[in-house]
Amino acid sequence: MANSPNSMNRTETAEVTWEYATYAPKGQRCSACRAPLQAFDLTRRGQVERPSGPPAVIYRHAHACPK
Repeated sequence: MANSPNSMNRTETAEVTWEYATYAPKGQRCSACRAPLQAFDLTRRGQVERPSGPPAVIYRHAHACPK
């Protein structure tokens, strides 16, 4: 279940809204496995609501995490 794109990481307390599949910007990490996302890793872009301020954008491997 931890590798599922819809599973929640312990650090995520809000529900994730998944938008679309894309390639992550340079320097991003997968929000599930924390591995650096490579230039051609297909990812899912999502948003996590925060207590204050705009939603935080997160990226996660589109398929199973490599770890």
